[in-house]
Amino acid sequence: MADIATPEFLNTLKSLYPAPAKYVDGDWFLAAGISFSSSNCPEGVPCVLRYALDDLDKLPDTSDEDRRLLVRKMRDGIFKSGLISGYPKAINALVSLYEVTPEELRDTEPLRDSTRSKEEVAAAGQAYFNSTYGDTAATIQSLLRSAYPDLEHFTTTLGYGYAYAFLEVTSAKETSFAMISALIANDTPRQVEWHLTGAVRNGATVEEVRAVRNIALSVAVKVGVHLKHEVPDI
Repeated sequence: MADIATPEFLNTLKSLYPAPAKYVDGDWFLAAGISFSSSNCPEGVPCVLRYALDDLDKLPDTSDEDRRLLVRKMRDGIFKSGLISGYPKAINALVSLYEVTPEELRDTEPLRDSTRSKEEVAAAGQAYFNSTYGDTAATIQSLLRSAYPDLEHFTTTLGYGYAYAFLEVTSAKETSFAMISALIANDTPRQVEWHLTGAVRNGATVEEVRAVRNIALSVAVKVGVHLKHEVPDI
């Protein structure tokens, strides 16, 4: 994997994302790490982390909290992406990430509040679902319910409620970026299109969304993922 996730390639990926005011808000590393995970190349994830931390450490006034937030964003984004790419891939990526994470930047307790009631979780899930799908939310939810009622219940309550609606590490737009980054390697254009638009609803600019799309596509192509369908654009 070192011959794929080279510093030169990672620099190219970084250049695709609009320059942020603060490095940890430049979500190229989030998109790249998730794309390697979804492309079933967990070995690429540590390369992204090391590159991004090295970048961060070169900047003046970088704090331990900045470094911790960068690692947490990658970790939480990969966790969220597992609902799309599959948890075997996410597990492998998270283990690879853990192995190169400095000990002081590792979490030892869950970040999500496990004491919330199921009603609170479901309400948070519905709110984020509505934010993502906007005026198409009812239609999409009806589609899921028609396909299999358990699918809709799981998606809204657990997928969106427990996983996606936790926005204290990865924001609403970054959660959309996690979905896009995972979906492209999955070769599922319908859902890619849903979440390209959803990312804008969740606060991203069109330029940022297009950058995440292009990062994910670049990783998938570089790794050798065979895409049967054209990847939608925004």
